[in-house]
Amino acid sequence: MKKVLLFSLFGALVLTSCGDKNKKGETEGTTEATKELVAKPTAPKAEGPIRILFVGNSHTEYFASFPKMLEALAKENNKQVEVKSLLEMGVSIDKIIAANQKDADKLFRQTDKDGNYFDYVILQEATPVAIQELDKYKANTKNVHDQVIKNSPGVATYIYGLTVPFEYNERDYKDYQPMLIDNGVAVAKALPNTGFLNFSAVLGAAYEGKEGYTAIKDGKDVLRHTDSSRHMLNDAVFVNSIVLYQTLFGETPKIPQQLPLSTGTGDDHDIKLMDVTKGVMNPDALLKIATSFK
Repeated sequence: MKKVLLFSLFGALVLTSCGDKNKKGETEGTTEATKELVAKPTAPKAEGPIRILFVGNSHTEYFASFPKMLEALAKENNKQVEVKSLLEMGVSIDKIIAANQKDADKLFRQTDKDGNYFDYVILQEATPVAIQELDKYKANTKNVHDQVIKNSPGVATYIYGLTVPFEYNERDYKDYQPMLIDNGVAVAKALPNTGFLNFSAVLGAAYEGKEGYTAIKDGKDVLRHTDSSRHMLNDAVFVNSIVLYQTLFGETPKIPQQLPLSTGTGDDHDIKLMDVTKGVMNPDALLKIATSFK
């Protein structure tokens, strides 16, 4: 996996647009009001394989991969699953679709005898859009949803809950993370049969040391990289993939001996099958954390 340097303008964009705290992110409602988040969507009854589409950028697949991890967990647990992805580095949903237009058009034209080609769609927006441009966030997700439901009218959609690229205990994290949640929930509520994946809450539990987990080793964060976008590392994708699996299938997965994990964070590193005990810091603790979000 060639590591392309992603220059994030997130910090500058936020700092130049947040003079009025009441207008941050153009959020709707308050964090207190969104604690209950949104109702879980109902998936259509599938005949044959369950198809899942990921639409996202490097927060969906970079050091480690949500699509690859979910596919591996499903295989280990004897789930008939087909995972599809539309991915593009460092851009918003509208640009992800534009960069993959031919593949997107082909996927959205597909049909299935059960009446729904896709059973689940996971939509991940770019962080600056998600926190600052609520109208665009809503428009981008609606555009994909409208295309999907043409041949998948019963699809269950999930909005990927992003995490702000600040250290967990920083003031900026505490100020801006609730805004991302508020906006993600507002987007989910604006779409039919759509839920919200609160991945940041799972990471928060890990950072808090729940179940004996330690997020810092030798002075380094083992959940997220120190790059400008704070991409999730193996531990974070592992624990949140378990939460995603539980959300979709209603049960905690059996963890295989090996999973597709990043061999490192350099240009010459890639995603490969490796022993979970070697690629993940404390898988037992992370599994317990994930189970608490079932």
